[in-house]
Amino acid sequence: MSELLKIRIDRLYYGKRNLVENIDLTVNKGDKILLAGTTGSGKTSLLNSLNLMNQSYEGEIVFDGRAITGCPPQFLRSRILMVMQEPWLGEGIVEDILAEPFSFAAVRKRGIKKDDKMILELFDLFKLPQEHLKKKAEQLSGGEKQRIALIRALIMKPEILLLDEISSALDQGTSRIVAEYLLKSYPGTIIAISHDPLWQAHWQIQWHIKDGIIHIIQGGE
Repeated sequence: MSELLKIRIDRLYYGKRNLVENIDLTVNKGDKILLAGTTGSGKTSLLNSLNLMNQSYEGEIVFDGRAITGCPPQFLRSRILMVMQEPWLGEGIVEDILAEPFSFAAVRKRGIKKDDKMILELFDLFKLPQEHLKKKAEQLSGGEKQRIALIRALIMKPEILLLDEISSALDQGTSRIVAEYLLKSYPGTIIAISHDPLWQAHWQIQWHIKDGIIHIIQGGE
């Protein structure tokens, strides 16, 4: 296996409250990981820590052999990319929103170019009309915004994809399509928070936070 990420955190906290302690986790290339636990257990805080969106912890996170605190944030976030439950797409039409990341220096540095064929394939797969490419972001429904944000992330080809409840606004049929693509066809590494039973049944690894400790469960049990 090819190690991508090493997480060694003595204490993950929020304000004065400890959320999770004694974290020692490894993420390998191609891993599909579900981050589970009750509300307030620290799932989102941990997920956000992996690309410098949260730094309320004591310890070290190493990506590609380097502590993430020493990485330029924009470059790191193009390689460890987050998709939020309520994504902000920006303004303008969808076609321009999908093209915008490829003007960023961090993405150009990685040599990633916009793949129009991949965009159209993902639109068809995720049940989005191609006419939506000319639609303004503010005209999209919540579920459409979630799928557009996911497509934008996928075409940037991150090494690790962080997902936070990205199917919450999708109907069950569409959620199944998205889950099956990400968990069975997508070759990249995923760490995700999801309460959707369609997602929970197919993970290779589960990090379950309980009583401030992470329990590692293999095989989506």
